Amino acid sequence: MPGRAQFVKKVKRWIKWLVLLTLLLLLTPFLVSRWQASGNRIRLLNDEPATPIANANSFRIACYNIAHGRGLADTNWSGGDPQTRIARLDEIAALLSEIDADIVVLNEVDFDASWSNNVNQAQYLADKCGYPHRVEQRNLDFRVLYRTWRFGNAVLSKLPLSNAALIDLPSYSPWETAVAGKKRAFGVDAQISEGRSVHVIAAHLSHRSEDLRERSADSIIQHVRNQRLPCLIAGDMNSSPVNFPRPNVTPDARNAMETFAKSQLFHRSQITPPTARSHFTFRSDNPDIVIDWFLVTEELYFKSYDVIDSQLSDHRPIVADIAGGND
Repeated sequence: MPGRAQFVKKVKRWIKWLVLLTLLLLLTPFLVSRWQASGNRIRLLNDEPATPIANANSFRIACYNIAHGRGLADTNWSGGDPQTRIARLDEIAALLSEIDADIVVLNEVDFDASWSNNVNQAQYLADKCGYPHRVEQRNLDFRVLYRTWRFGNAVLSKLPLSNAALIDLPSYSPWETAVAGKKRAFGVDAQISEGRSVHVIAAHLSHRSEDLRERSADSIIQHVRNQRLPCLIAGDMNSSPVNFPRPNVTPDARNAMETFAKSQLFHRSQITPPTARSHFTFRSDNPDIVIDWFLVTEELYFKSYDVIDSQLSDHRPIVADIAGGND
């Protein structure tokens, strides 16, 4: 009996060490990835010397939520095999080249995600479309064993970029933020021409609640109030004005797009409710709501604005020619 008890005790000890070793193997890549994430939240990358547009009085900007390159699939994991994903990115690149914007804001872009075969989609599109300058900003950034989740917002630019900075937004859950990350926005200065620059803000507000979106809008407004340059906000706001189709409001009747409007800082890309299906931005195969937006401060104005009919993502890209500024 003493020998049996000693054997059982030894087995339990080995099981305990095996469990601890297994947890260590599981947690180490995750903990390292979360430690590294704080230093990789935003990166400004310039591949060659930049030159502003000579004597420009306007510039073209596009905004596109590319949905991780999954197309119209319901989940990121069902977006197709590696060849299909790359072929779709090539089609997105061809579309962006046709739009020929000076600046492109991307939402839901993967930098190193297992479901999109660990392709840095911002770099891939920048190389394909001839954008030598970009900013990458990660919202979620973590690794579990050999799978990675790294994605967020990006700006691709033909124009000089400088002073990229994060804009902190309210979190959905402190625990989720600690474990995986959260949605943030960022701003970057783009030099349009000699003596003329604009502060471009890339944002993707939460799909989870209008309250969170409304509080995020407040954070972005505060950032804009602190800027010396004309500002342009671009992104998937997941919010629509209350007089537009399918708006969401908080229980006390607050709304992110109305919060932007009440600040009296901005003109927006669509002022009146859509009168044609071609004006809606989501969902691309049967659009019935406007949730992708440009907002510009009073120094800037829209020369043109359009929604592009494309089903390469569940969002349609939007494009605008914008004039004015700090000349």
